[in-house]
Amino acid sequence: EMLERGDYLHVTNRYTDYLDKPPLLFWLSALSFKIFGISNFTYKLPSLLFALLGIFSTFKLGKLLYSEKTGILAALIFASCQAMFLMTNDVRTDTILTGAIIFSIWNIAAFTQSGNYISLVAGFTGIATAMLTKGPIGLMAPAMALGSHFILKREWRNIFRWQWLLGVLIVIILLTPMLIGLYQQFDSHPEKGISGIRFY
Repeated sequence: EMLERGDYLHVTNRYTDYLDKPPLLFWLSALSFKIFGISNFTYKLPSLLFALLGIFSTFKLGKLLYSEKTGILAALIFASCQAMFLMTNDVRTDTILTGAIIFSIWNIAAFTQSGNYISLVAGFTGIATAMLTKGPIGLMAPAMALGSHFILKREWRNIFRWQWLLGVLIVIILLTPMLIGLYQQFDSHPEKGISGIRFY
């Protein structure tokens, strides 16, 4: 329906308002259809690419925190688990969410070790991607993983870095198109009786 209408801000299902999930899966599917044509494979392609991103990010995170061997083993275990086969075959939001979360954790962990701002931007872009896929869980999962890591390692300075405010700004900027769409589709129509932004 997005591809037919050329309207990417307002999500519909069978031409009625849809609010159950954020729009990233639908944006990527419509883009894939537009570039490669409508088929089962082109629907699954974005999910498959995020699965590969998740596998690569798992390797990089394992290597960063432990060793290259640990990274390889972690990536192999992740890539060969039954859930990955299910998520890339029966496409929902889960593969994109998983890949984006692992990508964000790896990059933010890399930033805390190197101070490289490219890693900071990449990490918070991953969080925004996860939030555009499944909502606030896209922020909570990396925050809980990294926060518990910092506490266990007693890395108190990493909990209170001022750069996290820059990360929050990156997330807000990247969520803005979705928030505009929710406002236009729901909040600017009080007769619909629901706030899209509050629901999100």
